[in-house]
Amino acid sequence: MLDSIIEIHGKKVLLLEYAIVNNILPDPKLADVWVVNHNDPKLVKRFLYQIIRSEDIRVYLKPIFLQKELKKTYALSADVLKSLSDGYIKWLNFIDKIPYIETITNFIEKNAFKYDVFDKKSDEFYTLKILDYYYTRKKNIVPIINRKSLSGYSYTRIEAFFEEKKEAYAKSRMLLRESFLGGSLSRNYVDTSHLCKNCHSGFLNFREKCPKCSEHNLKVRNLIHHFRCAYVGVDKDFVLKDQLVCPKCSSELKNLGVDYDKPGKIFFCKNKKCNHEFQEAPIGVHCVDCKLEQSPDELIVRKIYAYELTNLGFQQVLEK
Repeated sequence: MLDSIIEIHGKKVLLLEYAIVNNILPDPKLADVWVVNHNDPKLVKRFLYQIIRSEDIRVYLKPIFLQKELKKTYALSADVLKSLSDGYIKWLNFIDKIPYIETITNFIEKNAFKYDVFDKKSDEFYTLKILDYYYTRKKNIVPIINRKSLSGYSYTRIEAFFEEKKEAYAKSRMLLRESFLGGSLSRNYVDTSHLCKNCHSGFLNFREKCPKCSEHNLKVRNLIHHFRCAYVGVDKDFVLKDQLVCPKCSSELKNLGVDYDKPGKIFFCKNKKCNHEFQEAPIGVHCVDCKLEQSPDELIVRKIYAYELTNLGFQQVLEK
């Protein structure tokens, strides 16, 4: 059973379901707009990736929307799918999208053959696909927070060019950096990521560890300083029933800041072969992906940027 085509406001709209299930790209000449009509986020994502990886400008620039009624069924994938498409529409309401669709369609018709001589696996071709898309959409290239991304941030549409996760991370950032250095894109700071020095993963666990044996199974106690007799000890030694009582002079401690203060903490290593006590615990970093243990100063620091086309970028799109 083929996907159905309906006409809305003079535009042919292809409702995609069969094509998504079978991961088949429809003939781009059949309709002006494609609309996802399937509720499985994995299948939808797979299909959107295939569109983005297409070498045909009529496919990878095709306006494609998601139905807002299906957004809840996509759950945690909803924002990712949005970034791979032209966003959500409600009840196939295209009336305010007509100028948007026509701008994209006119660009495709005008530039249908401009990349025939290009190597479709070259960095230059990937860069021009990026510039074309964000030029026609009048959008900036904004990273989204994505817990499935290697670093926690994803340039989802650009990373979709590549099959392998590490390659997608490295190549997408290389393409953006080269475009920035070449003047096609400008950039604005968004955030800073700290990544594993070995695998560049951002999935890191920071934990205090014993400076003697490096184990991280620690117990922490607050220190209490009794002003009157100057005794300092751990909080558990001051507990007597439901009161705080100084174990040195037997005075009751009532008011924090008046009778006593808490000058710090003390750590106890629970490794039976160690049992070390210490006041300052170094921080260790465990990479959840590759299991490497490292210190915070060994992590790779990467700046995260949002990008936008410059005048030179516009010229590159319009002159090719």
